[in-house]
Amino acid sequence: MRTIIAIWHSADMGKSATIRAFANLLITTFPDFEPITPVPPNVPPNGDFILVVRINGVVIGITSQGDPGTGLENRLMNLADNHECNIILCSTRTRGETVIAVDRVAGRRGYETIWTSTYQIAGEANQRIVNGLKARHLMDLVQTLGLL
Repeated sequence: MRTIIAIWHSADMGKSATIRAFANLLITTFPDFEPITPVPPNVPPNGDFILVVRINGVVIGITSQGDPGTGLENRLMNLADNHECNIILCSTRTRGETVIAVDRVAGRRGYETIWTSTYQIAGEANQRIVNGLKARHLMDLVQTLGLL
């Protein structure tokens, strides 16, 4: 099953940090992964990024930038068409062009979509903790569904 996992929330609510935590968890959980882009693989400590890896024959594409006006639909199409991703993880806002972009790509390229959001908790230190927890929950989801 080709799947897009979209983490949606309003601005500055931990979407990119959660995706970064998932990407780091993914490459440490599966150290024999094959990097596709970038080579060498890079999950920067700050800012947005794209990462594509192959694990056990499954291509996973991750894009953290999900703000309006940033070309999310084009990035998703690139992951679907040029990298032939089985799983795409991305961030979106809660409505508008980024949500429409996910729906369009899913519909045009035959992906199922799983919509989820970040956990919210008071305090920056606690937010980092729950972002890591959400990343682990996403890993459990992917593995339990047999996607990876």
